Amino acid sequence: MTRDGSGHGARQVVDHGRPLAGYRVLDLSRALAGPHCTGLLADMGADVIKVEDVRGGDETRFWGPPFLGDDSAYFLSVNRSRRSIAVDLKSVDGLRICLGLAEKADVVVENFRPGVVARLGLDYAGVKAVNPGVVYASISAYGQDGSGAQEPGYDLIVQGTGGLMSVTGDPDGGPVKAGVAEADILAGTNAAVAIVGGLLARERKRSAGDVIAEGTFLDVALFDGQVSLMGYHLVSYQVSGRVPGRSGNRFPFIVPYQAFRASDGDFTLAVPNERLWQSFTTVIQRPDLAADPRYADNGLRVRNRDTLTTDLASVLATRTVGEWVSRFRDAGIPCGPINDIGQVASSRYVSERGLLHEIEHPAGAVRIPGQPWRTGEVHSREANEPPGRPPRHGEHTDEIMVELGYDTAAIKRLERAGVIRTDPSGNVRSGTDPVGDGR
Repeated sequence: MTRDGSGHGARQVVDHGRPLAGYRVLDLSRALAGPHCTGLLADMGADVIKVEDVRGGDETRFWGPPFLGDDSAYFLSVNRSRRSIAVDLKSVDGLRICLGLAEKADVVVENFRPGVVARLGLDYAGVKAVNPGVVYASISAYGQDGSGAQEPGYDLIVQGTGGLMSVTGDPDGGPVKAGVAEADILAGTNAAVAIVGGLLARERKRSAGDVIAEGTFLDVALFDGQVSLMGYHLVSYQVSGRVPGRSGNRFPFIVPYQAFRASDGDFTLAVPNERLWQSFTTVIQRPDLAADPRYADNGLRVRNRDTLTTDLASVLATRTVGEWVSRFRDAGIPCGPINDIGQVASSRYVSERGLLHEIEHPAGAVRIPGQPWRTGEVHSREANEPPGRPPRHGEHTDEIMVELGYDTAAIKRLERAGVIRTDPSGNVRSGTDPVGDGR
């Protein structure tokens, strides 16, 4: 594949087999939404350069316990396959370094509160002035304009304001947050999709002969993602006039579609159509339920949910999870055990699909998730390329500065001045080069 390897300038030949190989991403983000976004871009082959504060780095390095050496498990879980440069963004020389990186970047991602990057001189206008082709993504809680722009917001806050917590939890209990930071993860995923679209649009301009081929600015808000996520609840509310409430582990529009207690644990069960309903009643040996006019179709089962699920609960409590899962799967009925994280980590699905990859950290080996998809035809595709080890704070400062044209004397001078921080343990390129066997 031949393409411009920077935001503009000299052309180079790149053929690494992954769609974003040869593209460079300047990652000014921290916490979760931004790093999740840039991790997905790295999975697609992009060279991601993570800019960290010269003093402590990404604050999530300290979000723990647990820790592996100096890094939190949280940080390690989301900062795969990137290089780290530590820079004082508030200094004149630090700004010059970052603008130099931005000039060579195809993509810039930031998730500061709106207005902060403008004060630093690294907003879209500042970067576009040196790199018109840049695709620039700003991730925030409520967007870059409007009444909420300056409101501070983390995942938890937006799960609340976006309505998710109002429909999560038991009907008789209070609002409950999701067990993962889904607002952050969704925003990061949305940003990655939008960035790929922005790059595609830019390449089409170039193919059409547009010499400048301007990039674009992307305003990605956690709140917007929550509204999108709540789509069927919002439409249901408008159609029915009823505000949706909490339904526990049940789905409001299908019965049975929920978690049940077996004799030795819990499992989930989904019976979304009439064919499966007939099969289900056969498996549990309750033909009377199939013949009961109260349960003749899904709409009636939803209306009579409480009576039906009480009856089903007593039946399903008579066998083990393993017995029910085996019987239902043999009949083609969707079901599965409710695994804890230890069971997920040792799951055959994780092993078969190569979802966790062992990487070598200075404090020891650990398995981390890699890209959440596989490519190629099902019966001929190779295993996913393993992710690169999350970098140490400032691990790649030296090599990135050299790439920018700084010599050893200048690098040492800037380090003495506190503008940059280099990694005292040595600069190993394992932030981008995979470490471990990928299994």
